[in-house]
Amino acid sequence: MFDIWVGDLDLTSLILIFSAVILLPGQLLLCFKVKSRILRLLPLAVFSVTTAVLVIMAKAVNGWDGLGYLIIAIFTGSMALVCVVSWIIWAIVRLVQKIKQKNK
Repeated sequence: MFDIWVGDLDLTSLILIFSAVILLPGQLLLCFKVKSRILRLLPLAVFSVTTAVLVIMAKAVNGWDGLGYLIIAIFTGSMALVCVVSWIIWAIVRLVQKIKQKNK
């Protein structure tokens, strides 16, 4: 695991807490309550595009700046992965609901 500190703040723990407490429930809320697929995909699209841009910037820049971009790309990629996990949870719940309706 990364051990990145900004002053007295552990950045890795902050990203993990944000992903578990805010991002996962927020994406699940979007999946279950919002009808528009574009709005449901918005967080995943934002994090995926941001990750791709940061990886490209990491390749384009020389020196320590490239490493910084790569670390931030890993963080945004992990947040995109949390969005994918919430989509998987939504799909499993929907599948279970369909099976229950079919058995009635």
